Amino acid sequence: MDHILGKYGTFIVERAGSDMDHATEALARWCHNIFLVPQLIQNDVSSTKVRLFLRRGLSVRYLLPAPVIDYIEEHELYADDASSFEKKDKERERAKDDAWRRAGTSTPSSAA
Repeated sequence: MDHILGKYGTFIVERAGSDMDHATEALARWCHNIFLVPQLIQNDVSSTKVRLFLRRGLSVRYLLPAPVIDYIEEHELYADDASSFEKKDKERERAKDDAWRRAGTSTPSSAA
């Protein structure tokens, strides 16, 4: 922190629902090198939200600029997240089905 904030500084962009004063308290030591950018238009886009959308197969077209989407696709960013989450979801479903079978009842998917 001291090397980066002390030598180079940073810009911090305000996010919806964040308390900038509280968020920067721990960084007060470097306040001369920290530049706060107030949010003029509400923007709640985060990497977490982008990963969630991509994992669910949803479009991020209106969340991100086209060049950013192109970069994500070109470099296959978040691809591992999507495949690992899909595997976990399938494993959970398989475990639920196994539990239903062990209980001697039909699985929720076959009961419908």
